[in-house]
Amino acid sequence: MVSAHMVRDRRGMGWLGWLMVLVIVTAAFWGTYYAFFAPRLPAAPYVPPIAENGDFAEVDYRGWFPDTQRTFDTSIESVAKDNASFRKAASFQYRTGTGAYTPLGFVMGCEATAGCPLPAFQDAVRGMRVGESRVFLLPPEKAYGLADPDKVLVRPLLEDVPATETLNDTEFQQRFGGRAADGTVVRDWVWGWNVTVRVSGDLITIRHSPVLREIVTVAGKWSAEILSIDDAANGGEGTIRVRHLLAQADVNAFVAADRGGNFIVTAFDEAAGTYAADYNQEVVGKTLAFEITLTSMRKGNP
Repeated sequence: MVSAHMVRDRRGMGWLGWLMVLVIVTAAFWGTYYAFFAPRLPAAPYVPPIAENGDFAEVDYRGWFPDTQRTFDTSIESVAKDNASFRKAASFQYRTGTGAYTPLGFVMGCEATAGCPLPAFQDAVRGMRVGESRVFLLPPEKAYGLADPDKVLVRPLLEDVPATETLNDTEFQQRFGGRAADGTVVRDWVWGWNVTVRVSGDLITIRHSPVLREIVTVAGKWSAEILSIDDAANGGEGTIRVRHLLAQADVNAFVAADRGGNFIVTAFDEAAGTYAADYNQEVVGKTLAFEITLTSMRKGNP
């Protein structure tokens, strides 16, 4: 005989089983619905952060003069090596060594620190995202300022040079890099000719000694011819007449140096018999063009 208690247990177990089946079926139904049929909300797209003050940014760049299209600086080695596609400005210098060509890294908003770009350059980077590129122009007042007209000197192609000069010891050392010794011959690095030295007490006399019709190299860059040597001119000091063998191709072609510093030949007028030597840095007084790419960025501390 089966007791009533046992019957109630079986009936209770039956309801529990049906409840479990219902839960499983319901879960399967809604799982299938959400997996295959329910409309999906679009995922929010990832928006890369923008460059802001305090961020560490790395930028590849090329800078050039828009009027001549000549490149004056770049962080990209392939651009530096390619002079056919990217003609180089007079002041361009190819860098060597490990890490010579890498993106320019700086903290956005930096001021007057090593490697800190111009404020207007940083303004162009501000708001960019990694991988973005941008081309922009900087006028002189936002770049390296206006040129100093007093640093642009117009000189004759036919130049008279004193054959004899008197110097003190300091002047001699500044010009020739050593102490004067009587009877020695030194080299004038500006004119490229020999100089005879005479010392009498504190007085140092130098005598420029080129050879008539000799072709010398001026400022290490261009040729000049010795046209005449007049020992009796200027009260016995003598005069050496030199003809600079410059040409139009030499304009903005190189950086030369003399005792006044570095300069660029920026004009040549054969009819007037003159050339212009500009002692301003090449980027000064110029509108500059840049193409930049933000290669990487590390957000600053909040």
